[in-house]
Amino acid sequence: MFINFRNLQKVRGFRALIMGPPGSGKGYVSDKIVQTYGAVHISAGDILRKHIQNRTVLGKTASELISHGHLVPDHLLAGVITTAVYNANDRNFILDGYPRTLSQAQHLEGLVKLDMVINLDIPVEAILDMLKHRRIHVPSGRVYNEGDKAPLVPGRDDITGEPLERRPDDKPNVVQARLAAFDGQMDPIIRFYKKKHILHTITGRTHHSLWPLVEKFLKKRWKNYPARTFRPQRDINLIKIC
Repeated sequence: MFINFRNLQKVRGFRALIMGPPGSGKGYVSDKIVQTYGAVHISAGDILRKHIQNRTVLGKTASELISHGHLVPDHLLAGVITTAVYNANDRNFILDGYPRTLSQAQHLEGLVKLDMVINLDIPVEAILDMLKHRRIHVPSGRVYNEGDKAPLVPGRDDITGEPLERRPDDKPNVVQARLAAFDGQMDPIIRFYKKKHILHTITGRTHHSLWPLVEKFLKKRWKNYPARTFRPQRDINLIKIC
């Protein structure tokens, strides 16, 4: 696939990044934004899980790393994120799960101009409790929580009736490793976006309590960024993404 970076920078749908530690509700808040504003949700985690499910080369490597609480290296994510952003670039989009490192943030900055970065902040105790009860339907990516979003039939997907699973990276020891890695790597990213004056931190007690606060904030900002229908031309500054 060939990416035209010059035209990609010119396209102006609304571009927002959702940040926060594992289990802070990035997916939940992103889904709410999609439902409310018709944005495209680009989830680095969902992209990786599809690769893992399909047992691609990237998927096998990512599975091994994630199961031990490690982050997926920059070079493995850059190509798939570039392609996903390119495919959504003429529409409003929400990106979550990327960047996770300063070099990834710099890569994203060279790819598109973000309108805002929303940083979700909730206590570690709430994160651990939520992840302890989280279950997923792997083929569809549907997420359930035995505490406040339980399936109709325990352990079964509401639509297909297929069994639900616990993510390998939701185990307590893996979560602790992920949180430690996240804290260490996100500090420079937070400083990076603070300097650009586009970082907005939203603090709540649970991921459900965050959405009303995010919605209130977005109502003041989103109306200024309507979706566009321009599709970039692939004629100059072409870079191949393998």
